[in-house]
Amino acid sequence: MAPKLGIIAGGGLLPALIIRACQGSGRDFFVISLIGQADPDVFADVPHARVRLGAAGQAIDHLRKACCEELVLAGSVTRPTLAMLRPDAWAARFFATSGAQALGDDGLLAALIRTLEDTEGFHIVGADDLLPDLLARKGIFGRVQPNAEDEKTIEVAIRAAQDIGRRDIGQAAVAQSGRVLATEDARGTDALLERAGELKHGGAGGVLAKVKKPGQERRVDLPTIGPDTVRAAARAGLRGIVVEAGGALVLDLSEVIQAADAEGLFVAGVRVPAPGPLVFLSAGEPSGDLLGARLMQALKNKTKNRIHFAGVGGPSMEEQGLQSLFPMSDLTVMGVFEVLPRLSRILRRLRETVTAAKHLAPDAVVTIDSPDFNFRVAKRLKGKGIPLVHYVAPSVWAWRPHRAARIARFLDHLLTLLPFEPPYFQTEGLPATFVGHPVLDGGADTGDGNAFRQRHGIAAKDTVIVVLPGSRLGEISRLADVFRETLILLKKKFPGLHIVVPSIASVADTVLRNTADWPPPVIVVEGDTEKFDAFAAANVALAASGTVALELALAKTPAVIAYKFAPLSWFFIRRLVKVRFVHLVNLILDREEIPEFLQGACRPDVMATTIKGLLADRGRRAKQIAAYNTALKQLRPDGGSPAEKAAEVVLNILHEAKQKPSTTE
Repeated sequence: MAPKLGIIAGGGLLPALIIRACQGSGRDFFVISLIGQADPDVFADVPHARVRLGAAGQAIDHLRKACCEELVLAGSVTRPTLAMLRPDAWAARFFATSGAQALGDDGLLAALIRTLEDTEGFHIVGADDLLPDLLARKGIFGRVQPNAEDEKTIEVAIRAAQDIGRRDIGQAAVAQSGRVLATEDARGTDALLERAGELKHGGAGGVLAKVKKPGQERRVDLPTIGPDTVRAAARAGLRGIVVEAGGALVLDLSEVIQAADAEGLFVAGVRVPAPGPLVFLSAGEPSGDLLGARLMQALKNKTKNRIHFAGVGGPSMEEQGLQSLFPMSDLTVMGVFEVLPRLSRILRRLRETVTAAKHLAPDAVVTIDSPDFNFRVAKRLKGKGIPLVHYVAPSVWAWRPHRAARIARFLDHLLTLLPFEPPYFQTEGLPATFVGHPVLDGGADTGDGNAFRQRHGIAAKDTVIVVLPGSRLGEISRLADVFRETLILLKKKFPGLHIVVPSIASVADTVLRNTADWPPPVIVVEGDTEKFDAFAAANVALAASGTVALELALAKTPAVIAYKFAPLSWFFIRRLVKVRFVHLVNLILDREEIPEFLQGACRPDVMATTIKGLLADRGRRAKQIAAYNTALKQLRPDGGSPAEKAAEVVLNILHEAKQKPSTTE
């Protein structure tokens, strides 16, 4: 005889089906009806106790008195806050000892099962163990068949559902016409379908996919559909529903089929391929966001989209599918004394990032530049069995060379942008690979100068200077005035001078304010297309030191480079820096081919004089372009683009990690 079954009942049809099966087989059972979750009328005529969700100790006492040996957790449960839960002593002890507050739904349920089995001595069974016929079979349920467009949308919806499943957020997603419309959150599938109905474009269409979370504890919370799901999907205007064959429950199959046929929807069980690896990414500034986005695209290309991402990034990474834990702009600061006013927020974001990475247990963590933040992340993840890769080597050849030994203690691999960097780290025992400089992937050499001039009414003979005061608020505020004075001097020499200022969305308002009193005409543009076209249209550039200086090199735009640090930051930096130049072309060639004006030398008179000389002397401009070409050759990796090379290294690391037994401290 089967042992007595305890049924911990939430909402929906599943608890009633289990009760019916027990009654049909003569199996003894007892029900814990969760107040506010289960329908009390369902259990009025069977042995039961009504218990609020937080009173776990009371529920266990009832189950012991009823002599239950096996337990099944059945039905939907809305996850409450701790305040709503009002945990009793048992539940409070569980939360305190399991760290359940930081877990997602599947992590929480897995921890609960371990405690009920290991500490309380119950044996947990799954609903599919009791009712194996509920498991979705492969094939179409009903008369309606998906078409070719639906098949493509099904793939997108399944990948999206797996993605949020990897992050323990939900089990369902809706896609339409090959793009994701909405994904499930704590509010459940009904709320997802309502949201999808509001977002859906143009008539009927779209597919709901429900699949189990990768690595899910399958004895609880398998994805479930029933007749109500079909009707809700129809109200949302969807064409169909797919569930994971062998990994989802279909309640009342005959009624599901009847509802699907009546509504004209297809419902199908499909085999779901194993999910790809999960890579946790962390970027802290616009250049890192762009680098991360290109890496994500290359990884998706190399894995045929069988890869998932989580972490922190900006708009470019979000376009590639990342759902950032928080706005990347919270981390985008530079300089010791600029950081101090925002230190408490940065430390909070650091804790959030580390907690999320630990909880998700990704297949690899790739931190991108921003070493002040990302190295702290990596240090706290060391020893957790996760490969730790950092993209963009710290410039140990320029200052603080002892850092190479320090980071070798907590990183597993380093991706470098410059060909001479790997030996600095390899000698300290840290594997490092030169992958090439990302500016080569950026398209800065694809601009159309003639089209830009035509769009903005600039004659072919007019002089254009492209001005780039930086991508950070501090940079812009320090350089705006000195650039304005430089342009005033140039305007006297070149009355027809056109000033073009490329900007990015995060600082566009600041750029507009700071350029309002520059000598007209000033054209502020956004987006890479406008920026690269402006490079091609320009006769010369005045730019803050940084990645953009190398973009100008790729565009073959003669340039003058300038930079000013905050005074206190400069006090420390000038004592630590060991190199003569800041422009990478000058560094590689070990001579100043591109004029640099830093800190005290960043003066309007000398910069204006240098720019006038460049504009007047074609030979001087040609010499800069030749220097660009020589240096850029050394920044290209062997075979493929920098992003492709970086993706290749990351995938090799994932493959090697799979071959090793996992170990944690």
